[in-house]
Amino acid sequence: MSQAPRDEPPMGLRAQKKRRTLLDLCLAARRLAVERGLDATTVDDIAKAVGVSPRTFFNYYETKMDAVVGPVGEIGTPELREQFIAGGPTGILIDDLTWLFALGFEPEREVREGISLVTEIIKTEPRVLAAFVASGVRLEAAIGELLSARMGTEVSPEFVALTAGLMTTITSRAAMSLSGDPTGSLATAIHDHCAMAARLFDQPVGPKRRRVDDHDG
Repeated sequence: MSQAPRDEPPMGLRAQKKRRTLLDLCLAARRLAVERGLDATTVDDIAKAVGVSPRTFFNYYETKMDAVVGPVGEIGTPELREQFIAGGPTGILIDDLTWLFALGFEPEREVREGISLVTEIIKTEPRVLAAFVASGVRLEAAIGELLSARMGTEVSPEFVALTAGLMTTITSRAAMSLSGDPTGSLATAIHDHCAMAARLFDQPVGPKRRRVDDHDG
C-alpha cells in the first residue's frame, strides 16, 4: 500500500474561515459540556466562546448536540473532495480514502483535545454517545456521495456501509494508539493503521500457500 501525497490543495480564504468557525464551535461545545455539563451549556454560551452570534451558530449547526458531535459529514475540504472525485491523488481507492480522512483530522493539537473531551463527555452523557452512533448515517451518506461521484455510478448501500465502518474503525484506532504519544502524528497513524489492515488481505506464498491449495483441491 502506497503513502498518499501530503500536499493539500490551497483553500480559499472564505472557505478557510467557514471551516475554522465550524471547528471552533465544535471544540467550544465540547469544552463547555465537560466544564458545565451538557444541560447547563447553551447555544448562546457556545457562540459567545467563539465570538460569533447565536444566529451565526445556527448557520453551522442545528443544535448544541450537533456541535458536540461535530462536522461528521465534512470529510476533508471541498478542494480535497474534488481531487478525490477526480480519481486522485494516487488512483488507489483505499489509499485515497486514507489520504482524505487523514487530512480531515488537522490540526493535530485540536484533534487530540477534541478526542479527549469526547471521551470525558460520554462517561456522563449517554445521549452524546447515542448521537455519535446516529451520526454514522450522515457519514455513510457523505461517503456514498463521494464514492458514487468518483466511480460515475451509484454504489451499493452495502459497499458504502462497509467503507464507512472500515474508515471509522481505522481512524478511531489510530487516535487511540496515540494516547501515550503526545508528539505522534494522527495522519501518520491513520496511514499506518490502514497499512496494517491491508495485511489481512496479503496472499501467502511458498509452502504454506501450497498446502492451502492442496486442501482446496
